[in-house]
Amino acid sequence: MNDHGFVNGNGHGRAADEAEFPGHRLELEEPVTIRGFAVTYDRKFNTGNFESLNPAITIWVKTAVPEGAAFDLHHARERVRRMARENVRAQYQRLQGDDELVFLGLQPPTTGEPDPIFVRTVSVSLEQRVNLGNYQSVVPAFTDWADLRHVAHSSGELHIALSRLWQSLWANIADEIARAQGKGQPGGYFGLPVVEVEDLTGVTAAPANGSRQRVNGRSPATSHQRPAINYQPPAASYR
Repeated sequence: MNDHGFVNGNGHGRAADEAEFPGHRLELEEPVTIRGFAVTYDRKFNTGNFESLNPAITIWVKTAVPEGAAFDLHHARERVRRMARENVRAQYQRLQGDDELVFLGLQPPTTGEPDPIFVRTVSVSLEQRVNLGNYQSVVPAFTDWADLRHVAHSSGELHIALSRLWQSLWANIADEIARAQGKGQPGGYFGLPVVEVEDLTGVTAAPANGSRQRVNGRSPATSHQRPAINYQPPAASYR
């Protein structure tokens, strides 16, 4: 039984019981054990001319600590909430043509200790309203979800995975808008953009998703290029 007043961030324990009921000895209850949680962030940006952008993300998180072990739940949730906000903000910046780098992954704990949580599944949604004129508009919306446990322990790889998910949604949105405006199919690639993987044998590198199709008019890179997963997240800067 844990005698500490801080168990998974609930703030309750023996000291709280004795302060509330002086002179009485209460049997301690089982501590609350948080095994995971989800954070959803949804924001609608008014872009003018009766147009808007509505990106949204839901992040499902699992704990990596033993049953009943204490960890800083407050700090864990704070980091995931910031991650959700940054993903949504990045989509608005993209629409505005802002090239500022926004880190989409989960920032490591500021203490430098092993991360007590990891991202298991992420759902991303994108909806854009475009004014076609003559009191008409089009509102394409798409949602993808993915199990990201395989990259959850690498902040850089998680960033790359989320970036690919968002790029796929943007390609689908752009196609629907182009069709509604009478511009026809723009020829975009609607799947996940490929990730270049270095091949030390000298053979042309194969995309990680097994597809050799062109993406946005570009072919997969040759073997001398470095893989994208070497990306390192910037230092945490809380706004």
